[in-house]
This record gives sequence, C-alpha cells and structure tokens, in this order.
Amino acid sequence: MDSIHQKQSSAAFEFSSQTFKACSNTNKKITGEQTACSESATAACKGCLLVQYCSKDCQQAHWPTHKTDCKYSLNKPSWRPAWEVEGRKPAFINSGSDTSTHKSFGGKKFLWGNVPAIDVLNLKGNEGLDYNRDIRLLFGASGDCRHLVKTIGSLPSSYTGPCEAVINDKEMDIVARNAILLLIAFQFEPEVAAPVMLHLWYSAFVPAGLLALLKEVILPLVQDVCAKIESKPPLTLLSKTWTFENRTLRLALRKQSWTELLSYFDVPDGLTIENAENIRAATTLAPERRDYLDRGLFRQPPGQRVATLRFRHDGILLPFAARRDEYDTPNPSDAADPLAGWSWRDIAHSKTPAKNDIYGHLCAHLYDTLLRFCQTCRRIKITIRLFQADIRELPQLLGALKEPQDGFDRIEVSNVVDASWQGTKNVLNVFGPLLRSGDRNPHATLIALYLNAIQDSTTLADQIASMFEEMGRTKQYIPIDHQLILADPDKKSYNADFLKFLDARPMLRDYDELFERYAVWHDLKGITKSAGLMMKDKHTIIPKWPMRLGKKATQEEFDRLLTSMHDGSERYVEWKRAV
Repeated sequence: MDSIHQKQSSAAFEFSSQTFKACSNTNKKITGEQTACSESATAACKGCLLVQYCSKDCQQAHWPTHKTDCKYSLNKPSWRPAWEVEGRKPAFINSGSDTSTHKSFGGKKFLWGNVPAIDVLNLKGNEGLDYNRDIRLLFGASGDCRHLVKTIGSLPSSYTGPCEAVINDKEMDIVARNAILLLIAFQFEPEVAAPVMLHLWYSAFVPAGLLALLKEVILPLVQDVCAKIESKPPLTLLSKTWTFENRTLRLALRKQSWTELLSYFDVPDGLTIENAENIRAATTLAPERRDYLDRGLFRQPPGQRVATLRFRHDGILLPFAARRDEYDTPNPSDAADPLAGWSWRDIAHSKTPAKNDIYGHLCAHLYDTLLRFCQTCRRIKITIRLFQADIRELPQLLGALKEPQDGFDRIEVSNVVDASWQGTKNVLNVFGPLLRSGDRNPHATLIALYLNAIQDSTTLADQIASMFEEMGRTKQYIPIDHQLILADPDKKSYNADFLKFLDARPMLRDYDELFERYAVWHDLKGITKSAGLMMKDKHTIIPKWPMRLGKKATQEEFDRLLTSMHDGSERYVEWKRAV
C-alpha cells in the first residue's frame, strides 16, 4: 500500500473543497512569478457572476483575462439568436430542405444519466435511520453508476451492516467505465479518488498524470486477468474478484470483453489534443446546429449561457475561471454533459459568490458526493458485482455464477419499462421474483421510470384541448405580447420569445390523466397482479413526478426546469411484493 500511496501522491491533484471557494485570479504575481491566488473569494464579478475574487486588487489584476468573457454578447440580456439577427428562418423550422446530415451530440447511445441521481434506499422514509441489517441493491439497467454513488454516500454514519450491490448493463462502454471508476474508488484514498473519478467520468480532457496513475495502479489489475485467460474461447464467461480490505469488487465478462477492457486505458493512436478538440467542436458546436444551440441558450439566464458555451467548447468540468492548461490528454473513456444526471436543488446547495457558474457549482457538488461515497465505502463492508448482460438473461447469469439468492431490498431498472424498450410485462416478470418478500423486508421496492409514456399517449386533440389553459399558466412566468401570439405564423416561427414560450408550455401540462390512459392501454394493473406485485399508491423512495412543477411553483423553479433537459413528464412507479 505504501507504493500505491506514493503513486497517488505523485499525481499531484491539487483538488479539494477549497478549489471551489478560491479566488478566480490566475494572474497574481508572487516574487515576480505569475500564479493563481490561493485566498478564499468573498465577492463575485457583478458584470457576469461567473467568477469570484478575494479583493479588488485581484479583480483588477484578472480583468485583462476575464474581460472578453464578461463583455461577451451572450452575457447581455439583449442578446438574440443568430437567425433573428440575420433575419432568416431558423434551421429547426421545416422548410423542406434536408437537415438530416447534422451530427447529433452524444451519438445514439445514452451512456450517461439523463435524469437526476436518486437515493434508492431513502432509509429515513422506509426502514429507518437506525436500520443496521444487510442491504442488497440491484441496478438492472444501470447506465452510469450515479444512483449507486448517491445511495451509498447517503447512508447514515450509524450504518455498519454489510451492503451488496449488483450493477448490470448490456453496453460494454458503460460496464467498462463503471468498473474503472469503482476500482479507483476502492483502491485510492478518498481525497485522490474523488477528483480522479470526477474527471474520468465527466471531463473530455484530463491531466496526463491522471491517465498515468490509472496505467500504473489500475491497468495491471486487468492485464493480470487477461494474461491468465488468454487461451480461453472468446465467449467464455469469466469473473474476477478483487478485495481491498473491507471492499470487494467482482467483474463478470466474456473473454472478448475482458480484452476490450484494456483499450479503455489508452488514448486511440493518432488522437492528439488538437484532433480531439476538433472532433468535439464538430459535434457540440457544429455550424449546422447553431440555431438549435441558440434556441437552448435563449432559455438560459445570460451568465449561464457563457458557462454552457465554455463547457461545450472544452468539456472540462471545473470552476469557470480555473486554469485548464494541465488538462492536456483526451479522455480515453469519453465524457458527457453531467447537468442532466444530478438534481439542480442539490447543485444549488454548493453556494459560492459566482452564482452563474453552474458547472463550477456542479463540480463542487460532484466532488463532495464522490468523496462521501468513497469515504463510506471505507467505513462499511461493501461488495459490488458488475455484469454485462441483457436484463432477460440476468437471473440465469446470477444463478450460474452462484450469486446469493436472498433477494434484493431495492431494484432499480431505469426506463427499460418503456414500451419502446423491454416493456413493463417483461421487466416485472424478470425482476419481480428477485425482490425480497414482505416478511424479509416490507419496504423492499422495485423502482422504474417511464420517460416516454406521456409522449406515447398524447394526441393532437389533447394538445389542442389543453392549449389555452397551458398558455394562460405559462404567461404567469413568461410575460409575452398578446399580439405576438395572434401574429402571422411565419413571424411567430422566427421570434425567439415566442419559441421560448412554446418550449415552456408542456411544463405546465396536467400529465396525470395522460399517464392513466397509458396505464390502461398497456394494462399495467393486470401485468402487476400477474407478476405478484402491487403498485405503491404512496411512493416512499422518489415522488411520482419528481420534476413536475407544482401548482404554486416559484419563478426560480420554473426557470430551472426550463433550462434543464427535462419537462416534468418523467414518471416513476414503485412496486412491492403483493401481500
């Protein structure tokens, strides 16, 4: 362990809670050398609220660097999208031309969370904060491991009972990254693991020292396995268990997937930082997508627009003014925009004077969340098992590998219950029998998300019928000229204020009746009964509509939802074993 500790220290990650409180001045001169100020900030730049300073002197010293961002046109309330300035029809308005060749951001896979992380246990509202029995969790179609991270990090300090978690996804990209992240969490000291996990998870470029650290400490663990199984047939299922004191990680993969896992530690041959930056820009800042981007930026407050564009440009999750020169190596595991995967309410708790630095706030929240996760993993006995399988094959796979058959206290299956994925019947038939009985744990719950149910059950007649009520409610939050609504259809299509109004309208829709219709169409009650389960009338893990605006939503709540990637139609369902 001493050599590992030395390797961790040699990575020299100067990253802590102080990082987010620090003065933004990177031009401070000490004994003739320019360096970043290490003092805590007390006030933000009033012009943008994106950067913060410890003194007037530091603000003035940093002004030559900050001036361009602060004076950027996006930072002005008067900013208008390019299509309006140029007097043309925006690209997203159907004009008969072929726009199908644009590059869509993120490709066709959803490798990262598109709804906020949840604590799937919520012990306070279920078993109780003094609960100290063993806990078994199953994430059947995990995507990234954000739900696991939030759940384990939320365990009360009094919990000492053993915890086991099974994490499964059919995509190798997801399983590989989750395996590497968890090996980091289990192997490194929490203060080192948290920033390493954060940037490997969400930054498009990382310090060379971070990648070197992974190759020195984590890669040999995988290489050792690959060397031992070299002669095995490609489709042979093989598992490896690593134990680090009280922490155990078991990874089960086909032999060919074990070999593929090695590639996630290397930057592809020929991919320089310049090439990687160009590839990223061709996706996140594609000229043919300019109008789509402007439409989204127009929904945001001015300062946040600048922060959004910065992240789209460099993809590095840091406070806005933090130095990025050491982030010089393309991330071999790729990266994502993390805002959709974490609650804005939690992010808002990371208070700094620079309130418009949304990615800086998120970075602070993620660092604290990952640090708590890593610290908790060192405090309790925890076992995590990773699988790469179709969910229909998972029960047989668990049996073949002689996994414990005691059932699970929580099963989370993401949105594979949607009709366009596995569907509710298949999911309940697979996972219902894996839920612990009421005798063993009356709070055992299966949690699923319906992302597309409202869209699938909404008709044109529904939209017309609710139009005037929704418009009336929307005008409470976005005052708009009445004449504009009645204006020539072509002029409305160009007007950014009217388009923003239209984007907001579905957020005020009453979704309950639409989901009831979906439930009848797909016979959710009958499917639930056949699976030996009951739909919980009162949710105890997560609200049915966690992102929906309430009847008396504040302007801040409205604005937050409008600038997010959600619209409030996301519907959770919780099941328990039938009595």
